[in-house]
Amino acid sequence: MSENFLNNNFLIPVIGYDDIILERGVGSFVYDTDGNKYLDLNSGQFCTVLGHSNNIINDEIIKQINKLVHTSTGMISSPVVELSKKIYEISGDMNGYSILLSTGAEAVEFCIRYAKALKKRDGVICFDKGYHGLTLGAQSITFGGIYTHPRVSSVYSFKVPTEYDSQEVLDSCIKDLRDLMEAHQSEIAAMICEPIVSVGGMIYPPKKFWQSVRDLCSEFDILLILDECQTGFGRIGKWFDFQNLDIVPDMIATAKGIGLGYPVSMAIFNEQLIPEKLELMPITHYSSHQNDPFAATIVLTAIKYIEDNNILSKVKENGIDFLNSMKDIFADCNYVINPRGRGLMLGLDLNIPHIKNYRNIYKILHANMLKEGVIIQATNGGQTLRFLPDYLMSKEQFDYALNTLRKVLMETDWKQYCEDEVCVK
Repeated sequence: MSENFLNNNFLIPVIGYDDIILERGVGSFVYDTDGNKYLDLNSGQFCTVLGHSNNIINDEIIKQINKLVHTSTGMISSPVVELSKKIYEISGDMNGYSILLSTGAEAVEFCIRYAKALKKRDGVICFDKGYHGLTLGAQSITFGGIYTHPRVSSVYSFKVPTEYDSQEVLDSCIKDLRDLMEAHQSEIAAMICEPIVSVGGMIYPPKKFWQSVRDLCSEFDILLILDECQTGFGRIGKWFDFQNLDIVPDMIATAKGIGLGYPVSMAIFNEQLIPEKLELMPITHYSSHQNDPFAATIVLTAIKYIEDNNILSKVKENGIDFLNSMKDIFADCNYVINPRGRGLMLGLDLNIPHIKNYRNIYKILHANMLKEGVIIQATNGGQTLRFLPDYLMSKEQFDYALNTLRKVLMETDWKQYCEDEVCVK
């Protein structure tokens, strides 16, 4: 079956695919067409946060499918109104007004578009290693826009600080940001960043940095947009990670977990940006699948499930336990360094002697882990492994995956992939 697919599919070859075909999923596991079982360490693409084929979720979605799935863009439904009230509530001090969309990139585009319209400026500040999507506007601020064609003007990127930086380095970073804002204040509408930089290497800028960013954005009249497509909706133990950082952004783009595996995203605006008496915003937005009742029902059902089962507290507790497991299991494994994490967003770095190109190393590691029945994912050119398990994964399951990873790392003869001439000789 797999070989037939690989030789006879008609997909546009934008990436390489694994040599398996998935057929179904249950809880934290997925199964291929040959009946093989895999522990999914990243909840799909970080989306199935309440597990695959959660029957409680499915039952509510089916009820809505039998009632109303879609409306004209200019009309709203009961689930959409109910969800908007719930988002206003769980967004805390933001008192957020929201719109339902389809993908993270679309939510990012929405925020950027309105930030520019509200401030009547074109400039956007971003991290040099941030990831925000692949539509033109979103890609223009992904890795500072270095891969964008055609290039988008007025993008200003700066180096993302890490959790390992000294106070002196952090102070220098804040000074550089202040200097950038001072030099281009009349041009910059917004600053957009991920609270945890995932694709760039699982980087966790410290809370004090974010508080300084919030102060600087306020001082220079620049809107602060947080891309919480990965960190949002409970991933870090609160509804949104800004609530862990003790700041209040002007806008949020969130996706992935909010849709439980369905294509759902959301842009949330601070109440202070909304016109009085609910007059229209400075520009309109009119897409086919904004504010669909189907999407609203998915998010409402997820919120209810999370609240009824005390999931946010469990994410906090499991995040600590999972991180401790990472540190313990790899304590004597020299092939791994820097186990780190916040909530259920964890990472570690591979440290294979005499290796420069980790993309090839990761391909081998990924294939060997698949043979062992565990799905992993890397970023940062293959050197950083990131783990974003579903919120219901047990510690036993997570520990099993880590022990499997340790076994594969220790049993593989990495010397044969050495790139160092001295090592090869």
